[in-house]
Amino acid sequence: MSVFPFFFELSGKKGVIIGGGKIALEKVEALSGFGAELNLIAPDILPEIEEYTFVNCIRKDFTPADLSGADYCIAATGIRTINEEIYKICRAKKIPVNVVDNQDLCDFIFPSVVKRGKLIAGITSSGASPAVAVHLRKEFEKVIPGDIEEILDYLAGIRPYVKEKISDPKVRHRIFKAAGAECLRLGRSLKDEELEEILKSV
Repeated sequence: MSVFPFFFELSGKKGVIIGGGKIALEKVEALSGFGAELNLIAPDILPEIEEYTFVNCIRKDFTPADLSGADYCIAATGIRTINEEIYKICRAKKIPVNVVDNQDLCDFIFPSVVKRGKLIAGITSSGASPAVAVHLRKEFEKVIPGDIEEILDYLAGIRPYVKEKISDPKVRHRIFKAAGAECLRLGRSLKDEELEEILKSV
């Protein structure tokens, strides 16, 4: 399997999960906090799933009509024949689909995710060893500065100011790069005088 780590905007997209058990719960938990809006279809649904406000739980057996208007689908019924049916319907309708625990029937996969405010990183072994992906994600988390959310908010906030002060895009690029590197070195946002020093020196 050869996958590329696209980052897909979930807000305003219709996601459908077929299945209401532990596997479906794992996918709901993974999507929590990313602006997902989900219809979850299953005759039996875990109470833990129903606690998520972004999930519209519908207690019924799956029918092809449940995929109407879907932007992506996750097949998590735990029943091979039903999952394969969902896969075929999705392919016919050109709906990206993830069939849990069957990599050959996946248009997209779930990475091991790190999320710290605006910082989002996904690590995958392309199915070779999910345990290794989880291990590397934990190692990566150890080197992330504790104030990374504040740093990224700060760097996003100075962009309009720098663009107003500096017209040359190449120079702006060097300034943003230098400011980011200095924030990471210091482990905090820059003081006004520190930013001005970078503006003068680049």
